[in-house]
Amino acid sequence: MEKLPTFFKSSILLLIILFSNLAICQDKHLQEIDNLLLKADNFNKKFQDIDELKTAKSAHILAEKIGDDKRKVTSSYYIARSLFNLGLQKESLSYVERMDSEKYLSKNPVQKALFEELKAYLYRSLNLNSQSKKEFKTAFSLLENNNSEEAVEIRSRIYANLAQNTPNTDSTLIYLNLQKQELKKLPENKHYLAFCEHYNYLGNMYLQEKKSDSALYYYKKSYQFKQKYKDPVLYEQYYMFGFYYQEGKQYNKALEYYLKAYENMRKYTSDLRYFSNIYAQISFLYKQLGDYKKQKEYENLKKQTDDKILEEQNRNIEYALYMILKDKEKELEKSENKKYAWITGGILLLIIIFIVVFNILRKNLKHKETLITEVHSTLQEKEEIISQKTVETEELQLKVNDAYHEVTELAKKNDPSFYFRFQEVYPDFHKKLMEFSPGLRTSELILCAYTFLGFNIKDIADYTFKSVNTIRNRKQNLRKKFGLSGEQDMGIWLRNLIDNKS
Repeated sequence: MEKLPTFFKSSILLLIILFSNLAICQDKHLQEIDNLLLKADNFNKKFQDIDELKTAKSAHILAEKIGDDKRKVTSSYYIARSLFNLGLQKESLSYVERMDSEKYLSKNPVQKALFEELKAYLYRSLNLNSQSKKEFKTAFSLLENNNSEEAVEIRSRIYANLAQNTPNTDSTLIYLNLQKQELKKLPENKHYLAFCEHYNYLGNMYLQEKKSDSALYYYKKSYQFKQKYKDPVLYEQYYMFGFYYQEGKQYNKALEYYLKAYENMRKYTSDLRYFSNIYAQISFLYKQLGDYKKQKEYENLKKQTDDKILEEQNRNIEYALYMILKDKEKELEKSENKKYAWITGGILLLIIIFIVVFNILRKNLKHKETLITEVHSTLQEKEEIISQKTVETEELQLKVNDAYHEVTELAKKNDPSFYFRFQEVYPDFHKKLMEFSPGLRTSELILCAYTFLGFNIKDIADYTFKSVNTIRNRKQNLRKKFGLSGEQDMGIWLRNLIDNKS
């Protein structure tokens, strides 16, 4: 048998090594993305929304880099979910809708159902209830006859959610029974937390109906499930017992369970929202029991916690919006690069045409020279246009930056001329606001201007020499006038109102 030449042997060996290295590198990237996605999901379970957003973004960048559609879609879902939990519904919806055209989703109904479920929650938070129901219906249709564990889990979660938003007990019970049927299909040891939530929902429903015995029965069932699987995280169960006894005006018993819940929370959760709620309940009970010193102590703890929540929420939203802005800047950069690529292509095409024309008309020297002059002139004009546009863009950006810096400095100094200069920089602001809400006072317009510029409540209070509570109350009054829901960010709403040119 004839032997292969040494050159071919070396080439084949080199190719094998090259493809092996590529495969190893690909596997390494996939493992890294999967680890990031696992971390992001764990952050979600711990209510650490901003950490979920950061981690999912890192996973998304890597998935796009290697072109993995599955992981790109999963990371997008986590990004949208974290934005929703941060209260940025419109930004979240933008991510969800961006995935609608993904081919991967059309071939993966379970993953598609997850996006439809999230979209339903988003529409409901925006008070688009009919659209929300439509999305839930779409999610159900995608999971029809699908009894995979993930599909059953999604159906169960949707039924529970629908149960919490029905007008009467009969409807609630129907949905909870449907949820129960789905839960029976799941391995109990893996999904026992879903069973605990299910029993808590039933307990709350019966307590609302003044059926105390039934309520207590289901609260105990939830607690027993936690004990069965030796889960030490019991603050939700203790809280339910406290709530049950509070409703029955057994205040000492209720306080005992709320304090148990509080101690358990200190070990197993860092979510400030839980602490704010438990402080409020404990404070209320001490008031009922006549211990006003303890009542005041827990009132203060609640206030301090609420301030931390607000501060953390503002910081998280600011960071999330910064990340979104960076994404938009990258998209704009890609768009600019694409535009320049088209211009370059156009120039190359002109050069090719010039060469073809030059060869065809080479016998006519005078005509040939005319064509060369015309083509060069065209190229020069295009280059001048590009140069002129670049200069204009830079000059405009400098003017905008200078004006913004000037206005914010006037605001920080509480300068009397602040609002006049602000109107010069943002000429549509006053008109649009007065059209939307006639009769606004000058002080209210100035507060809106501070909010529009991105100052938080503490900053505004410092700059205008007023208390934080005064500013918060005034902003709350403005939110009522504008008809804003509790989830809407007033600064974003103002910018959307002013940017709307219609």
